[in-house]
This record gives sequence, structure tokens and C-alpha cells, in this order.
Amino acid sequence: MRESTAPGLRMKTRRAVTEALADTALDLFDRAGFDQVTVADIVAAAGISQRSFFRYFSSKEDVVFGDRIPSAEEVRGELLRHLDDLPPWDALRATFRTAAHQLDADQGHWKRAARVICRNPGLRARYLEKHLAWTDALAPEIVSRTTPEGPEAELRAHTMINTALGCFDVALMRWSDNDTDHSLTALVDDVFGFVHFPRP
Repeated sequence: MRESTAPGLRMKTRRAVTEALADTALDLFDRAGFDQVTVADIVAAAGISQRSFFRYFSSKEDVVFGDRIPSAEEVRGELLRHLDDLPPWDALRATFRTAAHQLDADQGHWKRAARVICRNPGLRARYLEKHLAWTDALAPEIVSRTTPEGPEAELRAHTMINTALGCFDVALMRWSDNDTDHSLTALVDDVFGFVHFPRP
């Protein structure tokens, strides 16, 4: 019995340590600025060695992003859950609403992460790279449900996806502001509600 449960327990312990270390680092990044904080600062605050830090993260950037931001395939999978029942724009809205709900569940972490990303050009560029990957994964699914297919359908799909990403970013940046009491889910609903794509 012990042999079968030990790997799972080790994985849970690793996840707990990773998340605690990330929260310590994000707090430093948020207060002092990403570029001003070193790995030495992080390990001193966390009470661990640099060697231990690099067991969990390969760099400071990985502390911010890690494996907690959805991959392109995960976002695509969520979109496909909605496309059978909803038109493309509404399916995109539902997809990003799901993402918002997940971020609301750990808002302390994600609000700090969003502020850190927004304030640092290098991190912002890496975040936008993920947007490009999401667009590449989502576009074929939107095109296949747009009639008639062809160059106009591709243009419409890319416009729709990039508009959805822009809406999500506006909501995310507003949510990360300490002055707002709104949930990210509510802000996503508000921002997406400003946009309407007529059905082709």
C-alpha cells in the first residue's frame, strides 16, 4: 500500500513547494519589480538554497509562467466543448469565461502574476507568444464552422480570436488592479458584452 501511494504524495508535496515558492517570488516581483529581484533574493526570502530553487524552476521567468498557464491544446479543447452548442463568438466567450473562473479560484497568485507580466516588456512578449500559439490552435476550429469557407472565413476567424484575446486581456489587467472588487469572470462578461459579431 505504501509503495502505491508514495509517488502521489511526493507529487503533491512537490506541487505545494512549487506553489509556495512561486508565491514568495511573485510577491517580491510585485513589490520591487521583476528585473530588480534576483534568484538570491528569492531563496533568501523563501529560506532555501539556490540549488533547491533550480530543482523547481529553471529561471525567474518560469516562476511567473510555470505550467499553470493553459497550453494551446488545453484552450482548444475547452473551445471544442462549446462549439457544438454555440456560435463561434459565443463559444470563444465561454472558453475565456472558463479560464477567468479558474483564475478567480486563485486570485491572490494570478493578480500578482498579471501585474508582474504587465509591467515587464520581456514577460509581456512571452505572454503574447502564448497568444499566437492559442490563435494558431483555435483558428482552424473557427474556420471550419464559418460558411462559406475560404480567405474571408480565415480573416473572420483571426479577427474574432484576436478580439477575444484582447477582451480577455482588458478584463485581466483591470482585475489585477487592487482597486477593483469585481471577479475576473464578471469583468470578462462585461468586456465581451461590448462586442458583437453578426452571424455570417
